[in-house]
Amino acid sequence: MKLTDEQIEYIATNLKFYGVKSEELKEDLLDHICTYIETGNFTDFDTAYKAALKEFGGHHAMGSIQRETYIMTTFKKNIRIQRLIYITGYIVATLISTGFIFKMMHWPGASILLTIGFAILIVMLLPVFFYRKYKSSERKLYE
Repeated sequence: MKLTDEQIEYIATNLKFYGVKSEELKEDLLDHICTYIETGNFTDFDTAYKAALKEFGGHHAMGSIQRETYIMTTFKKNIRIQRLIYITGYIVATLISTGFIFKMMHWPGASILLTIGFAILIVMLLPVFFYRKYKSSERKLYE
């Protein structure tokens, strides 16, 4: 079965209506649905479209596909940011504690270690940490 431009536009409009907000995901789903309809042995568009929706879990599943795609795409980014926070925190803790030990022992370089440690803490670690907290609280508001 060959789809017309009006039928493709109808499917795209329905995807937006079903809660698919991401343009990239909408294009992918549109492509998959059109391919399913065109490769199937259907005679009319309505039954083909209903069968395609059923294949993808129904119109109720489109919103959950959107959420799952968002979670999967942001998961790697969240892991990298979390790893950056842990590594930076470890470096800062090492620099500051070493600086304090050097300061107590009156060894040279204590001020440099403390300054670098607190500078990394203030410039890098705290902004990334609070930005991540802000984003996670913002995400909870929309769920």
